[in-house]
Amino acid sequence: MYKKCFIAGLPSAGKTTFLTALWNLINHYPDVKLKLNKIENGQYLASLSNKWANIEPLERTVPSGEQADISIKLELPNKTTFDLHLPDFSGETFQSQYEMREISEEVMKYIEDADAVLFFINVNSIKLLGLISEQTFIHSSTPTTNNDIVNRNPKKDDPIQIQVIELLQFILFIRKNKMLKIGFMFSAWDLIKSNLNDIKPEQFLEKQMNMLWQFCQSNDDIIKYQTWGISAQGGGFDEKELLLDKEYPYERIFVEGNDGYQGCDLTLPIYLLMGNME
Repeated sequence: MYKKCFIAGLPSAGKTTFLTALWNLINHYPDVKLKLNKIENGQYLASLSNKWANIEPLERTVPSGEQADISIKLELPNKTTFDLHLPDFSGETFQSQYEMREISEEVMKYIEDADAVLFFINVNSIKLLGLISEQTFIHSSTPTTNNDIVNRNPKKDDPIQIQVIELLQFILFIRKNKMLKIGFMFSAWDLIKSNLNDIKPEQFLEKQMNMLWQFCQSNDDIIKYQTWGISAQGGGFDEKELLLDKEYPYERIFVEGNDGYQGCDLTLPIYLLMGNME
């Protein structure tokens, strides 16, 4: 059985950290839904593993360093195996797609063939919403000029959920509106747990990214989605000493689902997103 899972997300969304943590987990932790059978091009992830284990910053994936041929053979609970293709494309690739409306034939092919998409969103890039009465508004009497429009920086000025919706529309267009299975992976979830402890990933999507939530709800005939909160590193670099106290690096991983699941199994979202493979 051969499955392709496409990984998408803007720069610093947590894609490479997830892959590195996944590699460590399936190599060292026995109690996972999908077990490692074999990995192709494991050198790439292995080279990052020591840095991840030691809470050192990982080099961001840049276009010249993209890894399109990461393939992992995983074992299902019934002992059958399937091949999972997980290309690691840079966030700049998706940022360029949003800003320049350009995409390579290689990326387009991966999107067309994907059985599912993991879309990473760093919660640290989202301004948490509050009551209107709690907001401070700055009124300006200076009218908007054409120069202001020309100097607009889409990467910085456009809200994250606007960029995500646009990228999803590209994906749907490329797939000719074929049913899209997508898992929204809210990375740096430890920040949410420290601020909004009781909120579930689906509630976070609805309340903090309501436009994206509405987009998915209104396109439920072609979008089947799940939401997960993940902390692949376990915390910030300022918590390094505390995180290093864990006996095994994989114990730092935190995954939260909407059904009450809280644990470290990064393979669980992949297993459930892919559907019944047994």
